Amino acid sequence: MKKHLNLFFIATLLVLFSALALIQRPATYYPLIEIGAPIDPVTATAPNTTAPNTNAPNPASSADILKLTFLFDAHLTLQSCESLTGNVARVALAKCPSCSIRQLQCVQALDAAQQAMLSDQPLATASGRMTMGAVIFAAANLDLALSACQQAESQSAAGPQPVTCYAPNIKRPKPAPKPIEIVQIGLSLLAFLAAAFGAWFACWLIVKYEHLHAHLSHDPTDSGPQKFHAVPTPRIGGIGLIAGLMAAGGVIMLADKLPHEREFGLLLLAGIPAFLGGLVEDITKKVGVLERLLLTMLSGAVAAWLLGAVLNRLDIPGVDQALLWLPFAVVFTVFAVGGVANAINIIDGYNGVVAGYAFIILIPIAVVAIQVSDMLIFVTALSMAGALLGFLRWNWPGGKVFLGDGGAYLVGFILAELSILLVARNQNVSPWFPLVLLIYPVFETFFSIYRRKLVRGKSAGHPDALHLHQLIYLRLARVSVGSRDPREITQRNSAVAKYVWAGTVPFILATPFLWRNTQALIALALIFCGAYLWLYLRLVRWRAPMWMITTAGQASSHPEQRSFRR
Repeated sequence: MKKHLNLFFIATLLVLFSALALIQRPATYYPLIEIGAPIDPVTATAPNTTAPNTNAPNPASSADILKLTFLFDAHLTLQSCESLTGNVARVALAKCPSCSIRQLQCVQALDAAQQAMLSDQPLATASGRMTMGAVIFAAANLDLALSACQQAESQSAAGPQPVTCYAPNIKRPKPAPKPIEIVQIGLSLLAFLAAAFGAWFACWLIVKYEHLHAHLSHDPTDSGPQKFHAVPTPRIGGIGLIAGLMAAGGVIMLADKLPHEREFGLLLLAGIPAFLGGLVEDITKKVGVLERLLLTMLSGAVAAWLLGAVLNRLDIPGVDQALLWLPFAVVFTVFAVGGVANAINIIDGYNGVVAGYAFIILIPIAVVAIQVSDMLIFVTALSMAGALLGFLRWNWPGGKVFLGDGGAYLVGFILAELSILLVARNQNVSPWFPLVLLIYPVFETFFSIYRRKLVRGKSAGHPDALHLHQLIYLRLARVSVGSRDPREITQRNSAVAKYVWAGTVPFILATPFLWRNTQALIALALIFCGAYLWLYLRLVRWRAPMWMITTAGQASSHPEQRSFRR
């Protein structure tokens, strides 16, 4: 009865936050500034006078008035929106004291004309595009308006926000985003180091005071059909990852040049259900698989509500049209986040496999984030990579602490959300870029369902010892089956990670060169799937010990045939 109540409670929260993601989208504020400037009909410029007067009527006739309408991309807080509008107004009045501020507001919903301003579609009057928004130059004399636009382009060329001028009735592509500043890269690296130290120190505490929490945190060697470690070991390494991310969050919060502390914090907040569900299972061993799956999906729903992290395209005909309907997009996203988090947990079987694999794929994510100037994705990817590096110091190759379900679900959630946000926020990033990065755990999951359900006729959730990483381990173990030397078992355990990394790195390193090319990425994914099946069949056909073939998935006292869960 208690289990059913827990499932009902989690499912209720999942439905609630999914509904909030539908009806209460994250607040967005579009800075809108309208400025009136008298035009010199000869030079088509606003005159420089020495006495500012924003309230007095302009002596110029209406035919000689130039109206500039600035509209900037959405801000997530009213404070940042108002700060930008105020700064623009002050700069405008400083350069043109005789100009007048006609409108200054933060708009939450754009009308059709305003949406057209921020799109690349042609407009009826001269306009300028900036990386942060657009500006319209409107005047009774269209030639004067275009001349003013062209002059604004030349004057702003060396500034922080250059304007690209477009004549009426031609397409207006958005300029390339402003590159991430060197100081921002430096501060992001500082967040990386803080995360690495925070995770390392937290794991050091876990290992040093292991005797105090061993009765709760230890992963025994004989509690399941697929254990592959020799000594009872703490499986609460996820606490180290959280400590590292919080240390990075402190750097982000204190650094003025990293203005994404709110979104970073909201992302960590959204990951709490997934992390806690796994951590409680690590400690109590009483949280069911379905409960943990629903909790990872709940984290996806919370992220969709707080951050608007909803998949909007997959570059698949039919699916992209369906994703235009928000309810379907939210449900699809929630299932995708839960699926990725559980896929990461599935491959978490040996020292360093998940932590090292995740660290490697975060590098291309950070590289592409730099190229599209997405500071949130860049600093979050580096922070997660730093936390994983600090954890790896204790997990690989020595196996002093395991990631556990809490850590695996947290890693899977962060990877899923970075993938969704990168695609949703940057239209030039192919959705197949993050999919290729995650193809190993995703394909492993689908192949395991096929193997268990259709080939062996068992439940898709039935555990066995026939995952690819387990077959690699058994191949390594064949020369000394039966060995009970803890050091030898740990060495072979840790060696699996090197084979997994070697097999995935070539595909991962190719993605930063193909992140715009959907067709090439699809081909890369298909090549990986073919290589996976070829290797899997080779390992299965290898003459394995009879106990592996006959008892895979059943309890055994053999030290090599034990659970892969960390």
